[in-house]
Amino acid sequence: MLNDKIEIARGFQSSVNIEYDFNDKGKISGFIPTSSALDIINSILVNTESDHLDRAKILTGAYGRGKSHTVLVALSILYNKDKRYFNKLLDKIKDINEDTYKRIKNYISSKNRLLPVIINGNSGNLTQSFLGALQQALKLYGLDDIMPETHFVAASNTINMWKVKYPDTYKSFKDKIGMRIDRFTKALSANDVNAYQKFNEVYPELTAGSVFNPFVGFNIVDVYDKVNTALKDKNFTGMYVVYDEFGKYLESNIASANESETKMLQDFAEKCNREASQQLHLLLICHKDISNYIDMNLPQEKVNGWRGISGRFEHISISNHFHQMYEIIAYSLTKGEDIMKRIIQ
Repeated sequence: MLNDKIEIARGFQSSVNIEYDFNDKGKISGFIPTSSALDIINSILVNTESDHLDRAKILTGAYGRGKSHTVLVALSILYNKDKRYFNKLLDKIKDINEDTYKRIKNYISSKNRLLPVIINGNSGNLTQSFLGALQQALKLYGLDDIMPETHFVAASNTINMWKVKYPDTYKSFKDKIGMRIDRFTKALSANDVNAYQKFNEVYPELTAGSVFNPFVGFNIVDVYDKVNTALKDKNFTGMYVVYDEFGKYLESNIASANESETKMLQDFAEKCNREASQQLHLLLICHKDISNYIDMNLPQEKVNGWRGISGRFEHISISNHFHQMYEIIAYSLTKGEDIMKRIIQ
């Protein structure tokens, strides 16, 4: 019987979700270290060194090539500092790529530690996706105290905007809050939750039923920079931001994305490539290069904008060679290893 000769390795899984599978030891030990995957991990680790500043990257590769699993392992190395966590993985890697093996061991032994921020949303709003992922990461790792109080500041900014541009709305707001406006804004400045809740209750009555979005109007790069600076006192050397399935965002929004969103991506990439000590990294994961998502019917200014974004990122890819597929097959089988090894040689 074929089942007596071939068996799928325990822990092997064709699909990996970076956000949900992070810190899953089974996913780490079950990782298949193909030569192409190790090249990606090596590229990521090289740029944690002070003299390498290619920290904005686009990772491309066809579906099923192991992009997410490779990045999951890389993030685990960047965040976890327990050598025992990677023993099985390192044993595999040592036999394949001695340089990557040494680089991983050196990183784990170093004082470097990066906070993973994983963007996995399908929202068409990049601002909301980036800020939401940052808030979630800080909450997950018990770092809520260093998140800038965007909600309270945004509410105060909106009230000031009404005062200057929409005096009728401002007057209606004062009538509805049930206290003096100076006391209310002072409460917001003091991060008073009750004041913020009251603002949220009144906001739809003044804006034809719309829901207040505290993320609108914020400079994402500034928010990340402030958090990154605060992380230094928490013994982190920076952040590693991953936008998984960025290709889905492009498929839905490449034509509708406004100038502020494309500029944000450019500014974020430039910030990553300038920060030498307190590191900021950004990795966009796609099935194909950005240029392949550009529709020929797009206005020329949008085409130029997306090409400008693409030019600010280092492009890396998971190989599509058949040899890599044979490597995956060989390592995913626990019986008949000799047969498979002869196939890939």
